[in-house]
Amino acid sequence: MPTAHFGILTYLIVRRITEPIIAQCAYFVGCPRTRKAILVDPVRDSARYITIADEIGITISAILETHDPSDYISGVCEMLSAHATHAYISGETDPPHWYARDSSLWQRRVTFLKDGSTFTIGDLQARAILTPGHAAGALSISIEHQASGLHILLTGDALLPGGAGRTTAEDACELRESLQRFATFPDHTIILAGHLSGSACGRAINLPGETTLGIERRFNPVLRAIESADGFAAATCDNQPERPAYFSRMEQLHHGEKPALMKELPATTPELDHDTFLQYVSFPRTVVIDTRPWHEFTYDGVVGALHVPFDRFFAPLIGSGVANDERVVCICERSKILDIVRTLRLVGIDRIDGWISSSSYASIDRELIPLSEVDDISQHAAHEMYVRGECLMLDVRTTAEWLRGRIAGAKLTTLTQIAEHIELIPRDRFVIAYCAAGGRSSRACAYLNRHGIECATLKGGYWPWFGRDFPVEGADRPISIATDTATDTATDTAKKMHK
Repeated sequence: MPTAHFGILTYLIVRRITEPIIAQCAYFVGCPRTRKAILVDPVRDSARYITIADEIGITISAILETHDPSDYISGVCEMLSAHATHAYISGETDPPHWYARDSSLWQRRVTFLKDGSTFTIGDLQARAILTPGHAAGALSISIEHQASGLHILLTGDALLPGGAGRTTAEDACELRESLQRFATFPDHTIILAGHLSGSACGRAINLPGETTLGIERRFNPVLRAIESADGFAAATCDNQPERPAYFSRMEQLHHGEKPALMKELPATTPELDHDTFLQYVSFPRTVVIDTRPWHEFTYDGVVGALHVPFDRFFAPLIGSGVANDERVVCICERSKILDIVRTLRLVGIDRIDGWISSSSYASIDRELIPLSEVDDISQHAAHEMYVRGECLMLDVRTTAEWLRGRIAGAKLTTLTQIAEHIELIPRDRFVIAYCAAGGRSSRACAYLNRHGIECATLKGGYWPWFGRDFPVEGADRPISIATDTATDTATDTAKKMHK
C-alpha cells in the first residue's frame, strides 16, 4: 500500500504520499493560515488524496505536475474530474491528450506554466523554474513563505536525494544547466523530490524524501561534479538503471490517448471459481499473472503465464509485458489483490477480469491446466550445453552488473527491457537466462516462454558459474542484444577458451 508522511515545517504544512512499488512521491504543500494546499505530482488515485486532505483539514486549492511522468499514469485529469480545483502544468511542451481533446472544457481550470511563471497558494509564493534534461519541459517549483523565511524547492525528477533523474549523454549538458540554476538558493532550502531510491526514473540513495540543498551540495555526487561537464556526465549517465520498455507506453497514453478515469472502472475485481478461471485461460488474449514463488510456478504454472512476484520489478515487467488489447487474470494471495489491482491501474492496465487465490488454484485438477515447460537448469548441465554450442546465454541483469563480469559470449537484455527486445532473441536456439541469483531470470523465462522461446533459468545465477571457473569475461561496454551485429556466438567463445 502507498504510505504517507506528515510534517509541520515551522509554519508550513507538508505531507508526502509515497507509492513504494514505483518509489514515487506526491506532496501536499500547504499554507498554515488558510489551510489551502497544492497537491504535487499525483498518481491516478484521486480518492486517496481527497481522503488525506480531509484527514488533515486542508483544502486542495491546486494541483501541480512538475513533468510528464513516464512510470505511471498522471493523476491530474483524475483530480480535476473528481474535485473542484485548478491545475498548473508545464507550458513548455505540447499539452496532454486529455486537455488537447477537450480544451474548451479545461481552459479555465488549467494554467500552463512557463519559465519564471508565478502563482500563490494562500501565503505561499511559487515560481516555476525550467529544468529539462530528464524530461522535456520539466519544471522545478520554488515555494517561499515570507512569514517564516522557509524555502521549499520541488524538483520533480531533476534532482533526487543523493542523485539525479535519468538522462542521456546527449541531454546531460541540459540537465547540468538546469541544476546550475539552483546555485543562488541558500543551503537551508528544503528539497522535495519526485522519487526515492529504487525508481527507474533515476539513481538515488536511500534517503527520506525531504533533504536540503546544503546536504545535497555536500554529499550528492551529481552536484559535487557539476563544475565539470565531463564529470557531471559520468555522474549522471554511468550506472543509471535501464529505461524500462513500458515508459514509452506511458508516454503514448499521456499524449496519444486519454486513459479511463478510475470512477469509470469497476470498483471491485471478482474472485473466479475454477470453471471461470479455466475459461479465461483458454481465451487467446488473456494474460495470466502468477505471483506465487518460482518453485510453485515451475511445478504447475499455466503455459504462457507471466511469473511476476509482487515486488519492485512488478510494475515495469507487467507494464511492458501486457499489451493494450490483452486482458488479465491473477493468481495471488487474497491479502494482495487490492494492491495488485491498484498497481496494474497505476501503469494503465485496466482490463482485469478477475483473480484466483493460490490455494484455490492448487485445488484445480492438474489435467485441466495446460502446464508451463519453464524450468531451472543446473550449472553443470548448462555448462555442457554451452560448450557444445547448443544454447544462447542471456544476461538479464543491469548494465552495471554486466560490466563487472558476465558469462563469456552472453548477450545482454535487462529484465525491464526484455519486452522491447523480444523480437531480437532467436527462436531457433535454446535460451538460458541468468541474473545474480535467479529471481529476475525466472521472470524473464516466463516471458520468453510466453512468446514461444524455449528456455530455462540458470539455477543460482552468475556467481556459481563464476565460482566454478566456467568461462567468463569483462568489458568496458555492454554488447546489447539490440545493437550487437557480431556473428560470434557462445559456441565460438567456448571453443576458444577450451583450446
